[in-house]
Amino acid sequence: MAEFMHAMSDLYGDSPPAPGAPPASPAEAEASHFRLAERLLHLACPDARACTDQRCRRDRLCRHLAFVRDKREKGIATHPRRSPGAEAVRYAVWVYMNTVGVR
Repeated sequence: MAEFMHAMSDLYGDSPPAPGAPPASPAEAEASHFRLAERLLHLACPDARACTDQRCRRDRLCRHLAFVRDKREKGIATHPRRSPGAEAVRYAVWVYMNTVGVR
């Protein structure tokens, strides 16, 4: 958890976004979600050739990053009350938390 908090402080600095503060627009919020998801995935899998997931090593492409980019392109979420960006962040946090302990 400490590594996750350190990653968040690297991303947002000392002043994280205020909770409940609305973004300028829904498009800006989605872009922010996707940036956060990609950053977390980069921390979890910096090099696909050295990834703990065999499919990433075999294809030389991080399958997790491909999933997030596919979400961005299609713009479709599987959960009715979650945006594609929020779903991507949720997935990226899950990947990050499951890979940090493996290394």
